[in-house]
Amino acid sequence: MQRVILIVDDNDINRLNLRLLLKDDYQVVEAGDTEQADKALLGHRVDLIVLDLALPPEPDNPEIGMRYLEALRKEGTDIPVVVITGHDERKLAARARKAGALDFFAKPFDPDEVRGTIDAAMQARQQQLRDQEMSRLLDNRMGRELLGDSEQMRALREMIQQVAAAPSSVLVRGETGSGKELVARLLHARSVRSEGPFIAVNCAAMDAGLLESELFGHEKGAYAAASTRHLGWFERASGGTLFLDEVSGLPAGVQGKLLRVLESGEFSRLGSEAVLRCDVRLICSTRELLEKMVESGDFRDDLYYRINVVNINVPPLREHAEDIAQLAEYFLVRKALLCNKTVQSFSPSAMQQLSNYTWPGNVRELENIIERAVVLAAGEVIEAIPSLEGPRILQEREDLIASWLERLPEDGVNAEQLMDEMERRLVETALTRSSQIKARAGRWLGFGERAKDKMRYLCDKHGIQAGEGET
Repeated sequence: MQRVILIVDDNDINRLNLRLLLKDDYQVVEAGDTEQADKALLGHRVDLIVLDLALPPEPDNPEIGMRYLEALRKEGTDIPVVVITGHDERKLAARARKAGALDFFAKPFDPDEVRGTIDAAMQARQQQLRDQEMSRLLDNRMGRELLGDSEQMRALREMIQQVAAAPSSVLVRGETGSGKELVARLLHARSVRSEGPFIAVNCAAMDAGLLESELFGHEKGAYAAASTRHLGWFERASGGTLFLDEVSGLPAGVQGKLLRVLESGEFSRLGSEAVLRCDVRLICSTRELLEKMVESGDFRDDLYYRINVVNINVPPLREHAEDIAQLAEYFLVRKALLCNKTVQSFSPSAMQQLSNYTWPGNVRELENIIERAVVLAAGEVIEAIPSLEGPRILQEREDLIASWLERLPEDGVNAEQLMDEMERRLVETALTRSSQIKARAGRWLGFGERAKDKMRYLCDKHGIQAGEGET
């Protein structure tokens, strides 16, 4: 859609010259006085006003245009205005800017100056519109904090609302990229600790020695590289929230020290015997099945029970695929703003690509792919997403079944035994992908409202142990 410029000038020749200069790139609407300008504003979506200060009924008096500019601003019109001044009216240009004009150019017109001024003003207008759209999305959508109208996301928001005010430790479970840190930040923001610090730490990204020092701090000289005293995360998070991402990565020695802090509220910096107290709410996250790590001895059972007072499961994107369009639109506006692009929408085929993809990297992968599409977009509409190369849901199912059938032996099969084994493996796979939660696994298998009861029956039938979580 062409952007619209309203030219307000009582001189027919001036308007003609401006129209000829701008018509290839803009739609030009003309007005000879302020009354015609008001009518034009009512009848068109104007992106920029070019306003001559000398207008009827006193065409030699620049105050007419100045008063009109001031009236536009008092009425709350946010359309940018570029004013036209005569050589003897340069002082008015500064006054016009104070009154809200974005820029000015002088008569007689210099075509290069006019185009440069108007193009720059139009770019500023487009940036303004993008900022406004971003604010609208943030207010209307991020105001709900977690995007998505699916049953799973509504349940997650309700869970956060219930848990946030409590002082209890929380274990957030979910796949990589599903939004575990966002959940932790929302728990903090809605808690009585919201004015305090929020510190997020990835436990799997550090070796044992560094992790212990970062958690509890160290004194000068505690080890060779300790040249100064260092405050640990527990001290820095005092009065707020400490989020330990991928807590399954904690080494055994650090697990024991963390347990002591949770049991007593006390710790010591490395290299010091002084006992310090902390006032921190702990939120942990994991993508691993901690229960199996406890069974194998890789994670302390007493620590597990301390951090798992409240359990929150973040669903993978494939389990609430109906939210993909809303998430994609939000990321589109956000990335277009950050990348200074004019991309505004997806074509139906591009949106279909997004809807059909299985999203192994979850919401984080969606955000990255949208950013790439915005950066490479040539116009205002993303027509296709060539970088999306993952499997398509329907085609994947068809290929899987066809491949399985082709591999059946020529001399026949025991259908009853084969189907029983297939059912057992499907149940185990569903539980693995759903953090061993029966209700979630049942939904993954498409059991709908009967998900949990059906999964209980199947687990009992095949002797499979799994959790009874409701989410």
